[in-house]
Amino acid sequence: MLKVCVIGGGPSGLMAAYTASLEGHQVELFEKNKQLGKKLQLTGHGRCNVTNNCSKDEFFKHVVHNEKFLYSSFSQFSNLDMIQFLKSNGLPTIEEDHGRMFPGSNSSQDVVLLFVDLLRKNNVILHMDEACTNVVVEDDRVVGIETSKGSYSFDVVIVATGGKSFVSTGSSGDGYQWAQNLDIKVSDLYPGLVALRTKEDFDLAGLSLSNVGIQIKKGKRVLYKECGDILFTHEGLSGPAILAMSSYVINSKPERIILDLICDKSIDEVDMLLLERMNYSSNKKLSHILETMIPKRLVQYVMNRLYIDASLKANETTKAQRRSISELLKCLSFEIANFAGFEQAMITVGGIKTNQIQPQTMEAKKIKGLKFVGEVLDLDAQTGGYNLQIAWTTGYVAGSTIKEGAN
Repeated sequence: MLKVCVIGGGPSGLMAAYTASLEGHQVELFEKNKQLGKKLQLTGHGRCNVTNNCSKDEFFKHVVHNEKFLYSSFSQFSNLDMIQFLKSNGLPTIEEDHGRMFPGSNSSQDVVLLFVDLLRKNNVILHMDEACTNVVVEDDRVVGIETSKGSYSFDVVIVATGGKSFVSTGSSGDGYQWAQNLDIKVSDLYPGLVALRTKEDFDLAGLSLSNVGIQIKKGKRVLYKECGDILFTHEGLSGPAILAMSSYVINSKPERIILDLICDKSIDEVDMLLLERMNYSSNKKLSHILETMIPKRLVQYVMNRLYIDASLKANETTKAQRRSISELLKCLSFEIANFAGFEQAMITVGGIKTNQIQPQTMEAKKIKGLKFVGEVLDLDAQTGGYNLQIAWTTGYVAGSTIKEGAN
């Protein structure tokens, strides 16, 4: 039996503590907050999108950085295994759109309570309201930790401290600093799954659009291209498609975002559609005709941006004006100011470089007995339960591979 320490009571830490306890080790979990799973309880607006019910190949398509690192760990514990794990422990899941899985109770609290119950049944010692301040290493082997309340000796230390997102939940990036102090390389850190801020002002906050084409450019180079749902905000743009895009391009200093409001048609097709509707209702105001194609608030913005009189009728509109409208509907461009920071980020992009970690065990290659799991690693994915599953999987692997004599 080995003495195992888990630092952090988030999803990866909870899973690591549980699986380590199943191996018969003496496990102690340290959490700086007064409660476990503080960030976990916020996910999915309090409902907790625990994982995604998709194939392994489909899952990896939604991992933004370093998906190959996860191949080995997913062979040990996949998203489908997580669904079965919850069911076998009395918490069945329900599936919603795009394979998103939620606890049947629709409460993230129940996920946390399940793990609390499992840990207590397996005699895991919980150190609540006790922050770890240092990981102690001697001769390239972990020997213990130092906390706000004292020093402890351990054979294995699993760092599950999370990233820098949701600072209010206690995520302060401690794990990155400990890694760097031990000469374990950490990549640059950026806020992930965040809203975009534009330099232009517009009175469109609250307006949501579906199936919009998104193109991100830096100079003439296209950094990202996708189609999805967006939301205009007081500062710029958000919504699922914007959040997903941010993790891909935030470290590339993008300059412009171009929206295609009618992405299933070409410019010529949009122009022809507009002409047909103008001919059919030639005495109507042009703005009223445009309202059959895009939302009313957006019509006002488009006409103002093109300096077209709001009272202009269809039969008074020139070919050039009509064409300029068609082009703008296909190419609505905004200059990017920046992205929201860590205070609004759902995840952290970047982290401990995966080439520093053994993918089969989550152990640091340089330090015997020291493991890193969850968001502290340079692994991130799109929304839909993928990031939580990465936490469950890496935590599971770290805890279940602790063997006497091998660590």
